[in-house]
Amino acid sequence: MSPPAPASAPARTGPVAEPRALGILVAGGLSALLYASTLWLPLAFPLAAVSPLPLILLRLRASPTFSLLAAALAVALVAGLFSPGPAAIFLCLLVCPGLLIGDAMARGRGLLRGCAWAFVLLSVQIGLALALAGDSLGAFALGPFEVLRSPDFTADLKTRVPAEQVTELTNQVTQLRDIIAVVYPAIYIIMGALIVLVNATLLRAYLLRRDPGWLEGGEFEGIRWPSALSLAFVLAGGAVAVPAARPAAYNVLLVLAFFFALQGLAVTAFYAQRLAGPPFLRAAVVVLVLVNPWAPQILALLGLFDIFFNFRKWALPPEAREG
Repeated sequence: MSPPAPASAPARTGPVAEPRALGILVAGGLSALLYASTLWLPLAFPLAAVSPLPLILLRLRASPTFSLLAAALAVALVAGLFSPGPAAIFLCLLVCPGLLIGDAMARGRGLLRGCAWAFVLLSVQIGLALALAGDSLGAFALGPFEVLRSPDFTADLKTRVPAEQVTELTNQVTQLRDIIAVVYPAIYIIMGALIVLVNATLLRAYLLRRDPGWLEGGEFEGIRWPSALSLAFVLAGGAVAVPAARPAAYNVLLVLAFFFALQGLAVTAFYAQRLAGPPFLRAAVVVLVLVNPWAPQILALLGLFDIFFNFRKWALPPEAREG
């Protein structure tokens, strides 16, 4: 049995508190800066998507109190620099889902479960926003297309390119605008899923290099949705034939196709991880698949058929395959 510590030992001041306080300032300030970059420069929206990442990393290194203080600091900075409106969007759509991911990992629930919780929260928030302000969100989604087919823009474009090309471009923009007018709710849901996916991918890459003990091997590569999802896909496809249910059916089909594509990507990553080569080669294989123009369709079909055939079992040893 070790002897008791001296009376002065329990006084944990300065050296321990300062790094944690500094971590709160760094995580909160960096998160607010990443989000604010989009408000200053709209083209920097990918930076806003990863703004929860500093808060997630802080949650892995510190207690929930410190991560909540950093989140409060980030939201307060955005509200002070801009207005409560952007701060509320930042809190609901980015900070809260990020804290769920970090808390799930810190409690040993795993990255995949944390992402599922974050996506459910985002889906509920986006669904409420669509129910309460669907027209405004629809107008926001269609805004860029209205600009591209406006008379002023087309008149200015005709001074640079032939009129036939302008007419063809305007027709294409109009067709795409009509499609977005129907499926914009699904696009918002998919954007929420992409926010979760981007943060999870960067977090996983960081932890693989710095602290792989936080990760469970093959979490993402093992994604396989239940067969009920394929039944929902078939039912939604049949509902397209009913005019009254057609808009909702298109939205359901688009969301389900995204999840099938995610499963197809998991199958691709599963086999890429088993290639004999350096990590750069395995990553290059996945990138080559993603840059293919037909990648969404190919991955969606791969994920759909994987529900029935389980392509990954053919890469397992015979004993594991039989089990």
